[in-house]
Amino acid sequence: MDITLFISQFLYRIRYWLLWGTLFVTGLVYYFTQFLPYSYTVESSLYAGVTNTTSIDGVSINYSAINSTFDNLINIAKSRGILEKVSIRLLANSLTYGEEWKDNYYIQALHYRQLLQVVPKEVLALVDRKNVEKTVANLTAYKKESANNFVYAMFNRPVPFYSAAALDGIDIKRAGNSDILNIIYTSADPGLTQKTVSILIEELIKAYELLRFKATYDVIAYFKEQVRLAKIELNKQEDDLMNYCVDEQVINYPEETKALAVTRYQVEDRLENVERQYKGAVALRNMLENKMDIRAKIIRDNTNFLQELQKVSTLNQNIMEQEIFISDKAQSNHEQLQKNKRELKTAENNISHISDNLNQYNFSKEGVGIQNMVNEWLTACINEAKARAELNVLSERRNDIFSQYSHMSPIGTQVNRKQRTIGIAEDNYRTQLKGLADANLRLKNIEMSTSNLQTVAPPDYPLTDNGRKRVLYVFMAMIGSLIFVISYFLLIELLDRTLRDPFRSKRLTGLRAIAAFNGTNNLKYRGFLKRCNRLAAAYSCRQLNNYLHPGRPTVINLLSMEEREGKSFLSKYFTNYWLTEGLTVRIVKANLDFDPESPQYVNARHLSEFWKRNVAENESDIIIVEYPAVNRASIPLSVLQEADVNLLVANACRLWRRSDSTALAPIKEALQNKAFFLYLNNADREVVESFTGELPPNTWMHSFFNRLAQLGLTSQKAAVK
Repeated sequence: MDITLFISQFLYRIRYWLLWGTLFVTGLVYYFTQFLPYSYTVESSLYAGVTNTTSIDGVSINYSAINSTFDNLINIAKSRGILEKVSIRLLANSLTYGEEWKDNYYIQALHYRQLLQVVPKEVLALVDRKNVEKTVANLTAYKKESANNFVYAMFNRPVPFYSAAALDGIDIKRAGNSDILNIIYTSADPGLTQKTVSILIEELIKAYELLRFKATYDVIAYFKEQVRLAKIELNKQEDDLMNYCVDEQVINYPEETKALAVTRYQVEDRLENVERQYKGAVALRNMLENKMDIRAKIIRDNTNFLQELQKVSTLNQNIMEQEIFISDKAQSNHEQLQKNKRELKTAENNISHISDNLNQYNFSKEGVGIQNMVNEWLTACINEAKARAELNVLSERRNDIFSQYSHMSPIGTQVNRKQRTIGIAEDNYRTQLKGLADANLRLKNIEMSTSNLQTVAPPDYPLTDNGRKRVLYVFMAMIGSLIFVISYFLLIELLDRTLRDPFRSKRLTGLRAIAAFNGTNNLKYRGFLKRCNRLAAAYSCRQLNNYLHPGRPTVINLLSMEEREGKSFLSKYFTNYWLTEGLTVRIVKANLDFDPESPQYVNARHLSEFWKRNVAENESDIIIVEYPAVNRASIPLSVLQEADVNLLVANACRLWRRSDSTALAPIKEALQNKAFFLYLNNADREVVESFTGELPPNTWMHSFFNRLAQLGLTSQKAAVK
C-alpha cells in the first residue's frame, strides 16, 4: 500500500477525533491559562575580580583556585544559611513596608493581603513600621526550629516568595570565563523579585567577606598574642640579666675580664720588680749594718727615725695604691697623690737630717767613711721601706684580683646562659613578628581581592512582566493533543486485530476483500442507508457478474466464521439487484433447505447430495448457498470447490482471532485455485466508499474531504465536453 495514501486515509478516518479532541483540550487549556500569575524577571551582575586581582607578594595566578573561588561564591549564595537570611529580611521588608490597598516598591497589595491572612498576631506585634532592621532583629530572635514557629515554617514549607523552594529558583552562574556572576530570578511580584536579588547580593558579600577574613583574623590575633607573650618573655630575660649584672656589679663582662687579665699581668710584673728591689734593699741594708755595727743600731733604735721610716712606708703604700687605680694622664692632676708624694719627699729628707745629727763616728772599723755609709744605709732603709710597702700593696692587689677571678668566673657562665636565653627569646620574638607580618600581608591580599566583589549591574525594579505565555500554552496544548490522538490511533492501527477495512482484513485473513457493505449502524446517514446499501450491492453484483456462466446456474457460496455475520442480509440485496437485471436467483439456506447435521451434508461431495433441486430451480441463473458458521458446523470442502465463487462474509467490527485463522486455513488451502474472496459487512462509510466511490448525500464538504483522503489535491469535478 502507498504509505502516503495510507496516511491520508488514516487522518481522514480519525478526523473527528482530531477535531473534537483537539478543540476540547485546547479549550480547557485556554480557559485555565487565564488564571496564570504574572511573572517578573530581575537580572543583576556581580564582579568578582578574581582573575584580574593583583597580589602584594607577586604570587602568580592559580586557575584551579579561581574556579574554586567561583564555585564557592555560587555555593555560598545557594546555601540554606544565606537563603534563610534572605527569607527573613524579605519577610521583614514585606511586613514593614506593605500596604493593603496600594502597590508599592516593596510588595504588591494583593500579595501583602495574602501574607496578612497567614501571619499570626504575635508575629505582627514584632513588626516595627519605621525600622526594618529592628523588624529583622525581632524576627530573627523569634525564629525557632519548631513546626509551629511561623518564621521557621515560612522558610521550610512550600510558600511563595519566602520559602527555600521558592528562593532555590534563583539562577547564579558565571558568565563564560569572565569575572562576572550573573544572578537571575523570576517571581510573580516585581518588588519582591527585585528585593530578593538585592538582599541576596548583600548577604553574599557579607558572608564571603566573613568566611575569607575570619581565618586570617584568627591567625593575626594568634600572632599578636604570641608577639605579646614573646615580648614579655624577652623583657623578663633582659631584666633578669640587668638585675643580675647590677647585683654582681658587672657592667661589661668581656671587657671587664679582659681588663682584669691585663691588670693581673701588670701587677705580676710590678710585684716581681718590687720583690727584686725589696730583696736588694734588704741585702744592702744588712751588709751596711754589719759594717756600721753600733752606729746603725743606734740609728735603727731611734724613735724619730722609726716614725719617719714608718711614715715613708705608709706614704709610699698610699702612693702605690693611688697610682694603681689612677691613670697616668690623671696622676698629674690628682691632688691627694701629689700631696702624698710631697710628704714622702719631706719624710725622706727628715730621715737624712736625723742621720746627720746622730753621727758620732767618722769612720768605721775598716776605715771607711761613716758619713757616706750612713747615707747609703739610709737610702737602703728607705728603699726597703718603700719596697715593702709596694710589696704589701701589690700582694693585696694580687689577692684582690684572685678574689675577683673567683667572683667573675661563675658570673661569666651565668651571663652567657642568660644571654643565650635572651637570644632564644629574641629569635622567638622575631619569628612571631614575621608570622604577624605575613598574616597582615595575606589580609591585605584578601582585601585587594575581596574588595573587587561588587555589583556591576544592580537589580532594577521590573516595569513590565514577562507575559504569561498563554498563547504558547494553548498552541502547545493543540499540538500535543493532535500528537496524542494521532499516536493513540496509530498504535491502535498497528496493534488492533479488528477487520475494519480491506487492508487490515487482507493482512489478518489473507483474503482479498471484493467489496464492503454499510450495515445499519450509521445514524447520521440513516435516511440514505437503503440507497447506499443498494449502491454497495450493485457494485458487489457487478464484480460477481464476471463469474456468471450462461447456460447453467452459477453457484455462489456465502460463508461466515460466526453466526449473524449478515449472510442473509447480503443475499437479499444481491437478489434484488440481479432481479433488476432479469436474472433469477435461488437462495439455499442452512437449517431451512438442508440439515447441516445430517450425514448427507457432512459426507457430501456435491451440492446435489444434501440439496435436491426441482425442475424450476434448475432453471435459476444464480444459486446462493448460505452455509452455517465455520466455527459451529462442518463445511464440505469438495462442495465448496465445485462452486463458482466463495464469499467469506465477515463483520468489519469483529475481532479476528487466532482460532479464526486456524479454522479458515483448510478452507483456504482447498480453495487456493478457486475464486475465494472476503466480503466486509457492517463496515464504515469510508470503507464502503473505497469500493463504490462517493455515497449519498453528495455534499460539497463531504466531496472535498473525500478528495483529500484520496489525495485528489488538484482534482476537478467538471465533466469533459
